[in-house]
Amino acid sequence: MNNPKPKQTRSGKQAASHEEEEVCETGHLTMQQLIIELDKQRQYLKDDLSTMINDSIRPVQLSVDSLKEQVQDFTVRLTHTEALAGENFEKLTQAEGTIKSLEARNKIIFERVDDLENRSRRSNLRIINIPEGSERGRDPVEFMSELLKECMGPDVFPRPPVLERAHRTPGGSRSEHQPSPPRTFMVCFHYFQEKEKALRWAREHELKYKGCSLRVYPDLSAALAKKRAAFNAIKHELYERKIIFHLLHPARLRVRVGDETRVFDTPKDAETWLSGHSNK
Repeated sequence: MNNPKPKQTRSGKQAASHEEEEVCETGHLTMQQLIIELDKQRQYLKDDLSTMINDSIRPVQLSVDSLKEQVQDFTVRLTHTEALAGENFEKLTQAEGTIKSLEARNKIIFERVDDLENRSRRSNLRIINIPEGSERGRDPVEFMSELLKECMGPDVFPRPPVLERAHRTPGGSRSEHQPSPPRTFMVCFHYFQEKEKALRWAREHELKYKGCSLRVYPDLSAALAKKRAAFNAIKHELYERKIIFHLLHPARLRVRVGDETRVFDTPKDAETWLSGHSNK
C-alpha cells in the first residue's frame, strides 16, 4: 500500500527559499572580495616591479647622464679646438707665404752680398807655393812686386807692378817633423789691368820661383768658388774631347764647337748638351 508524500506547508517553502537566497548572497560576496584582493596583489606586484626596474635603471641612467655631460663637454672643446685650428691654419698659411717671400728676398740679398764681396776681391790674386821665408824680413808688398816682375819678365811688367797689399794667409801650427805646405800669398793690385795681365800670363805660362812651380788663382768667395768648382767634371770631359771652353765670371761655362757658341749657367745644362752633342 503506497504511503502518501507529506505535504509541505507554506511556511516551510518560505524557509527553504530564504536559505537559498543566503547561500547565493554569501557566494556573491566571496567572489567580490577575491577580485578586490587580486587587484590589490596586482597593484602590489606592479609597484614592486616598478621599484625594481627603477632601482636597476638608476645606475645606468646616472652613467648615461654622465656620458651626456662628457659628450657635451667634448663637443664644446672640439668646437673650440676647430675654431683655433681654423685660425691657426690661416696664420700658418700667412706664415708660409711670409717665409717664402723672406726666402726669396734673402736669396737676392745673399747673391748681392756675394757679388759685392767678389767685386771687392776683383783686384786680388792668390799665389800658391812660394817657399816659406823667401821674404827674409822684407816688406811683403815690395817682395811680391819684384817677384812678379822677375818671374813674368819685362814683356808683362816693364817695371814692378803697383800693389796695395800683400800678405800670407794665416796657417796652422808648423813643426820640423811635419812641415806643412807653404802658406798662400794674397796680393792686391792697385790697377785692375795689371792684375788681369798677371792672371792671363800665368794661365798661358809656367810661373817658377827658385825652382818651385807657382800657381796663380783669382781670389773668390767660398760660395762662388763652390759654384765654379761644380763645373770641374764637365770641364774635364770637354778637355778630353778637345772642345774649346772658358769659365766666365762669375760661374758660367762657355763652349765653342766650330761656329757654334753656347753658354751654360749650370753644370747640368752643360752635361745635357754634351750628351746630345755626342749622340749626333
